[in-house]
Amino acid sequence: MTIETTVPDPDDVPDDWPEGWRDLPAEVLAVLCLGAQIGDYSVRRRLEPLLDTPLTLQQLRGLTFLVIEESMTPQHLSELLEVSPATITGLVDRLVRAGMVDRTPDSRDGRGRVLTPTRAGVRVVRRLMASDVETDAAVLQALRPSELAALQEGLTGVLRVLRDQDDRP
Repeated sequence: MTIETTVPDPDDVPDDWPEGWRDLPAEVLAVLCLGAQIGDYSVRRRLEPLLDTPLTLQQLRGLTFLVIEESMTPQHLSELLEVSPATITGLVDRLVRAGMVDRTPDSRDGRGRVLTPTRAGVRVVRRLMASDVETDAAVLQALRPSELAALQEGLTGVLRVLRDQDDRP
């Protein structure tokens, strides 16, 4: 199966692209269009795990803070999420019921509680973060050797130019 790379017509450039891109050389425009198409696929693949989770955005934010910090008090989580303690209580109750968070007595203050993500909670956050890496590896492994070599050469050139531009005053 051969995929034909076509040079896009400048009139086909989406309206939301930066001014002046229609005037770029055709080869550059073709690479930008391919990048945009790849980006469209990547967005769909990246969002799939997010759409599969039963968690609300606020629950996911709270769980992510807990995974990053490993454990914290409800009060600290309340501050990070900028919500009231009553809101945190409901949010944490739902995460505990979902098996994403454990709530245990605080060893430093017997009246307080400590929140810790469970393995299932950590897995949810990692799945959201890792999906791009796993997809990238699967896609790259599916390329023909000549395609992979050409991509490596092209990306090496992009990196060279970026480094050269970074060295300029």
